Amino acid sequence: MRTAEICPTCATYQNAKCIIYDGSYLTNIFVNPLDSLETILTKINNNLVPLTSVGEPISPATYVGQLYVDSSTSLMYYASTAGTANDFDQVLTSPINGVPEYADNSDALLAGLIPGKLYRTGDFLKIVH
Repeated sequence: MRTAEICPTCATYQNAKCIIYDGSYLTNIFVNPLDSLETILTKINNNLVPLTSVGEPISPATYVGQLYVDSSTSLMYYASTAGTANDFDQVLTSPINGVPEYADNSDALLAGLIPGKLYRTGDFLKIVH
């Protein structure tokens, strides 16, 4: 039989959410104090599925830590904030068709790459700045 305890972090009845994680990354899963561990894990799994679409993310993230994958290039983005227009930051990933090659940073900028994107010069991987 399960007994109720008071959580030292949130001062409510302790449940599986408190035990697994109690922080900003899971604030969007609404858990009731007596929800089963299975129910809570299902809610967590449903929230960890990355969003996918073509192009960079344009809508705000619903929670901190949300992932987004550009399905045309396989670039991945991570939400460092939630609820604003610029929540997502690109994770260092390579485009699916490979990293483009340019002679230097100026050439990469002239070709349309923006700061933070990857390019290469020969065998050297570089980041546009």
